[in-house]
Amino acid sequence: MVKCIRGWEGIVINFRAIRFIFVLALTVVIGTAVSALTWPESVALLKANNNELRSAQKQLDSSSWSYRRSYGALLPQVSANLSAGSTSVATQAATSSYSYGLNASLDLFNSSDYYNLRSAYADYQFNQANYDLTVANVLFEGRSAFIDLLIAQARVDLQKKILARRQENSRLIELRYNSGNEDKGNVMRTQADEASAKYNLSSAERDLRLAKLNLSQLLGTDAAAANEEFAFNKTAQPDYEALLNASPSYRTAKYQLESAEIQQQATLGEFLPDVTLAGSIRRSGGSWPPATDSNSLSLNVSLPIFPGGTNFIDETINNIKLDKAKEDFAKALKDARFTIANGYENLNDALEALDVSRTLLAATTERSRIAQEKYINGLLTYDEWDIIENDYISSQGSLLNAQKNVLTADAGWQKSYGGFVK
Repeated sequence: MVKCIRGWEGIVINFRAIRFIFVLALTVVIGTAVSALTWPESVALLKANNNELRSAQKQLDSSSWSYRRSYGALLPQVSANLSAGSTSVATQAATSSYSYGLNASLDLFNSSDYYNLRSAYADYQFNQANYDLTVANVLFEGRSAFIDLLIAQARVDLQKKILARRQENSRLIELRYNSGNEDKGNVMRTQADEASAKYNLSSAERDLRLAKLNLSQLLGTDAAAANEEFAFNKTAQPDYEALLNASPSYRTAKYQLESAEIQQQATLGEFLPDVTLAGSIRRSGGSWPPATDSNSLSLNVSLPIFPGGTNFIDETINNIKLDKAKEDFAKALKDARFTIANGYENLNDALEALDVSRTLLAATTERSRIAQEKYINGLLTYDEWDIIENDYISSQGSLLNAQKNVLTADAGWQKSYGGFVK
């Protein structure tokens, strides 16, 4: 009988061990599935999965190969030929002919080759700057979604705390009402505040679900949570001109202007001669292998004298386009400079507003503590206590909004000059 009991005890112990291992494994799986994403991890996912970034990268690769291809016009053009044939006439025997050889040509002077090379390089530089601009925009969009999720998580936690406080206040007023120290209207008001807090919590949870969905779609993976410590650091006074000259917005405008300048300069080539050196080595004959050599070397010069006046018209058109490009560049330069300055000032404004919100929360926290003691001891009316309590709760939400504004302003500041969003 004792052995039987011990056997059952062993089974129970083994079952408990198995259950413990299962629960531990399940906890690990769940913890892994809902592990919070950091911003560096989000950046890696954005670069790997974002369609807009991949498209911009393909465009950059294409322009890079187009630039390499433009060098081909400066190199010799070499071709080989081989032919064999037979000719027959009714009154004569058929005759055979064979030939093979090499042909080569080289542009000694062709202005279009030079300008095409410059134009291809300017186009490549433009696409490089445009890619950097796309990266800045995509990272800003992703950063904004990441911040939304961070704040949504914090807002849910805050609303839970506010709801708990509203419930405590509701119980406090109800106790005072039952003891004859408070009226029914004040009880109903605290109950309404509690109901409002429940709604605010539900609304915050809905916002959290939407923030998760938005970030998940941008990253191409499930974003269950975001993980980042709130850090709010002031930025030293920047060198606006240095940031401007390195910004993608400035560089795209610059290379658009350069392309227009190249097109205008290229019209000069329509008035200049083309000089080409050509040569061939050929061997031909009526039998194989052919034995007769036939070599040639020539220098060809072509000068347009009057191509219908198109050269003069092209020059006029490109001069107008260049004037337009200069105006566009001047406007883009002003816009880019203002965007950078505006981003920096917005960040400083948000940081100062955050300091004010912190000071306000510290003050309302202390006032709320003092008011609670006075109200319980009958030294403060309900209306006075209620105003102070609402100020305290409101200042908590204001601080969270101020924190979000700083994070968003910091992302906008970095986007303004094409910086990497950290």
